[in-house]
Amino acid sequence: MRILLVNALNSEVEVESRYPSLGMGYLVSSVRKALPGEKLEFLIKDKDVHAAAARFKPHLAGISSVSQNFGIAREYAQYFVSKGIPVLIGGVHISALPECLPEGVTAACLGESEDTFVEFIKAMLGGFTPQALAGIPGIAYREDGALKFTEPRPQRTDLDSIPMPARDLLDIRPHTYMFTSRGCPFRCSFCSSSRFWDKLRFFSADYVVDEIELLVRDYGVSMISFFDDLFVANFQRLEEIAVLLEKRNLIGKTRLTCSCRANVVKPELARLLKRIGVVSVGMGLESGDEETLRYLKGGNISVEHNRRAIDILKDTGIAANASFVIGSPRETREQVMRTYDFIRKSRLDLFDVYLLTPYPGTPVWDDAMRRGLVSGEMDDWSRLDVNVYRDPGKAIIMSEVLSKAEVVSLYKKFRRLRLYRNFIKVLGHPMKRDIPVMAWRLLRERISSLLTKNRRQTR
Repeated sequence: MRILLVNALNSEVEVESRYPSLGMGYLVSSVRKALPGEKLEFLIKDKDVHAAAARFKPHLAGISSVSQNFGIAREYAQYFVSKGIPVLIGGVHISALPECLPEGVTAACLGESEDTFVEFIKAMLGGFTPQALAGIPGIAYREDGALKFTEPRPQRTDLDSIPMPARDLLDIRPHTYMFTSRGCPFRCSFCSSSRFWDKLRFFSADYVVDEIELLVRDYGVSMISFFDDLFVANFQRLEEIAVLLEKRNLIGKTRLTCSCRANVVKPELARLLKRIGVVSVGMGLESGDEETLRYLKGGNISVEHNRRAIDILKDTGIAANASFVIGSPRETREQVMRTYDFIRKSRLDLFDVYLLTPYPGTPVWDDAMRRGLVSGEMDDWSRLDVNVYRDPGKAIIMSEVLSKAEVVSLYKKFRRLRLYRNFIKVLGHPMKRDIPVMAWRLLRERISSLLTKNRRQTR
């Protein structure tokens, strides 16, 4: 059986194609572990999908998509359906809005899907029939036009039982990434990831260090970014990771980066991160205005937490990077400018800025639904792209006090500050070796965007 797994992304966008899809890798490794004797061939693609499918001739296509790329996923699904190939769709978007399941698609995998995918493959190997769908927990499918749901699939409590992703099918570069946990203890109003994973669970320290060792030994990786929502959520596990890295003589073999929440950054945490080789920390600081910060992240964090976290990391010798969100419903121009001034006066290294974007499953999405700004039947899901610099006119504006023109103008002002500051700071940044590749891809992205815009104007 030949199985084609497609990560539906915009391959012309640099940030989307920067790293391979570990999610697909986990699916493959889980099937290999569960069905070791079966003759199964896998192919993972995120571009040139039609050509790959013509050569590979899959018996099954699996597609994963985030919300802003669901239009791309839908096009792939229609292509496979037209060829008579069964299609599964998974990922954060379809899990939040299963009613988006396209006609003709066999099923949607909802939420964490390793076990669901294994059961589906077993069903196909046993002579799959549509009736078999009803016995697979964790899916949605259509029957006589109506959307049906099977019983929810409980999430695994033992993440160590999930085999490491099948990196033999992925392009692993010197700077790559890994996951050491799933979920987040916090619920920011705009975050779909914490809703998708629901509960916070951890891979053990042994599992994490085994994977780091594999990346260093077998792939020659020189930098690993932990893509956990909150890598530092369990301090005791972090200490165990440090001890194991030291025992195995892995300290210094690769540099590490991770994400933190500002109010959990303490001097002892920063020292521990420095000890294991973390050279750069990213934080969702979101705002330099107290009221806006409470709306976005809840009441247990403050602008002073943001400022203190930056100083602690910098004083420990760790680069401090951050992202910010502007355009909240009641955020005034003065409040937006407090964030601007916060960035300008801070000791931050690199930063990025985004417009508040409603993602399915979040309180912001619910608000946008009530106001008629979004729906589950949107034609153009790319309007949910937070990187609106590519096409500001398509952006969904959540602000109730500023016009779209004002919000876009402020966004561009932040982007100019970002260009200036990041250009100055990046030359001394631990990730500066990534600049040539990123710059080349960004140039290609910009050229492609201009060509697309010109084609639209000439129609």
